[in-house]
Amino acid sequence: MRLNMIDTIHANIRWLTSGEPFSEQFHDFYFSTDGGLQETEYVFLQQNNILQRFSDQQQSVVRIGETGFGTGLNFLVTAEQFLKSAHPQCTLEYTSIEKYPLSYQQLQQVMLTFKKNWPQLTQVCDELLMVYSHAFNKKEQKLDVTLFDGRIRLILLIGDATQTLQTLLKMPYQAVDAWYLDGFSPAKNPDMWQDELFNALAKLSHKGTSISTFTSAGRVRRGLIAVGFTIIKVPGLGKKREILSGYFNTSL
Repeated sequence: MRLNMIDTIHANIRWLTSGEPFSEQFHDFYFSTDGGLQETEYVFLQQNNILQRFSDQQQSVVRIGETGFGTGLNFLVTAEQFLKSAHPQCTLEYTSIEKYPLSYQQLQQVMLTFKKNWPQLTQVCDELLMVYSHAFNKKEQKLDVTLFDGRIRLILLIGDATQTLQTLLKMPYQAVDAWYLDGFSPAKNPDMWQDELFNALAKLSHKGTSISTFTSAGRVRRGLIAVGFTIIKVPGLGKKREILSGYFNTSL
């Protein structure tokens, strides 16, 4: 029998006829079936030079950190590209934080949408579904699993992004190579985009750690610059005019 993933508040989702999930908590879409995968590739993989990191023979482990696991689309696209392009000795460690995780049933439904619209994700979707929920550690509020014969490690932490990052700082932890900031926008989710979050991101980074996000909000740009990131606005994709991209330069 499959166990419920966690005794907490799951994502409150309204499903559109297209299969797209709409968050009732944040009154926004998780992704669009019209270009959602391409947006992930452009905003997160391309801006963070992820494919170059995967092929770098000098890098045996690529560590990616994410705020906002959501439906898992960023992870799935990253994992699919890793399996295609990473050198044989490379492993991927993907740590993500989510305050309102999808239930197993919700994840099943969104995976059907992914596989219908982007069949190249079928293998990674099936692999994630096999471990989701029944491998969850309720005591530690996390899912920590290895996929594809140990080549990919997924650490999904449940909780508030800022508080969870603060907890990581108190534990032995390797610096992140690339950050995906994919929480709902500051206008929809102001609690996440705070100075404490930016400070924690900086402390968990090394010189050269890259970072990108869909939002181009001034408060996010200023907050990241204040803690040592060099941030620029770059052209967006589709309806998004601009996004933010950059790298960690030094602690201030």
